[in-house]
Amino acid sequence: MMPIGCLLSGPLIDKLGRKTALMVTNLPSCLGWLLLSKQPASLYVLYAGQLLVGISVGLSTTPATVYAAECITVNYTGLRGCFTIMTSIMLNFGMFLTYLLGALMPAYVVAYVAAFVSFAAFIFIGLLIPESPPWLFGQGRRGDAEFSQRVLRIAQPILQTSRAMSLDGDAAAAVRIRSRIVDRLAEPDVYKPMAIMTTFLFFQQACGSFVLTAYMIQLLGGFGVTADNYVVTLVAGFTNLASMAVLSVLLTRSGFKQLSYVSCAGYATSMVLLAVFLQCYDGGDAFVINVVVIGCVLLNMAMNGLGLRPIPYAMLGEVFPTDVAGVAGSIVACMSSVFNFVAIKSYPYLRIWLGPGVFAVYGALALLTLVFVAVIVPDTRGKTIKQISDEFLRKKSDYGCDGGSYRKGSCSTADEVI
Repeated sequence: MMPIGCLLSGPLIDKLGRKTALMVTNLPSCLGWLLLSKQPASLYVLYAGQLLVGISVGLSTTPATVYAAECITVNYTGLRGCFTIMTSIMLNFGMFLTYLLGALMPAYVVAYVAAFVSFAAFIFIGLLIPESPPWLFGQGRRGDAEFSQRVLRIAQPILQTSRAMSLDGDAAAAVRIRSRIVDRLAEPDVYKPMAIMTTFLFFQQACGSFVLTAYMIQLLGGFGVTADNYVVTLVAGFTNLASMAVLSVLLTRSGFKQLSYVSCAGYATSMVLLAVFLQCYDGGDAFVINVVVIGCVLLNMAMNGLGLRPIPYAMLGEVFPTDVAGVAGSIVACMSSVFNFVAIKSYPYLRIWLGPGVFAVYGALALLTLVFVAVIVPDTRGKTIKQISDEFLRKKSDYGCDGGSYRKGSCSTADEVI
């Protein structure tokens, strides 16, 4: 149900607003967890609860990153990566906390805790968070937008293109623009980042970024690890979470691209080492198996959290223009959920066919991801969302006028390209 939730998030974000989308996310989550807490529960009640939670996860993939990029870091673009990465950090923190609580108390109590958190989030978002000023301007609600700007202490309206600026004070124009959303998706500042991010997320899933997490208990047992597999799983989850926290700090000094290089290289190293060890070692010494396998797993989780897993999702909040950020981001997130489903479901068959070689394949794909990031993925560090969109709109002839940039009068501006 996650892909369906991702697709639903787009219309919610663009039609009802970023704040409303954040609130709505918590409704199916709360209801789903309440169904999962029911004791005794029929199989159909458990299915319904899981499906509702799945929809909620899909709904949550885009709104927070879009809101952070548009509202929280407008005046300090250097901090945007740090804040947009918080979505992945908190998602992984929630997963880690759920597993930890599950080891300490009955499952139905954990479900009650999760339902309470969802309900509390709904209330606090409604009371404390103002709506996104760029979205309000896009709806022609100038007064509300200016009030929201004052609350958020945004120095000036942040609109992505002259197209968005023309909506100010013209509600009819806003309706016409919304009715042309399909045409908008065919424009270069939208379809280019959509293609890049879809490919980036395909590589992320294809190299098994979520496979170890999904099969951790089974993998450790199959590798012959004698340590408590549940304890190792919790340590691995904490390692992944801690590396994301380190990533959020490093992003204040480095960009997404640079940290992606380190993450992909380290991830590939861990996968190749694991494949070589499993292929060459004939077993016998439990201590060696525990040290090497657990070491490779922890290195994998650390490098995964340092960029490969969270960075593509964080970038969804900053590479799309405001007027289509919801729809474009939700389509890409939907495709990512589909890739995730295929990657996780295909692993058991690949393990049978390739044996330990499947991890070597994952490592090779991680190196290919590094090349893709180096050559194709744009560097967004220190740039406003408008500047990022303008770069996708430039023609080849626009480059080279001022050291790779353009000057009005000597080159076509982004608005002239539009």
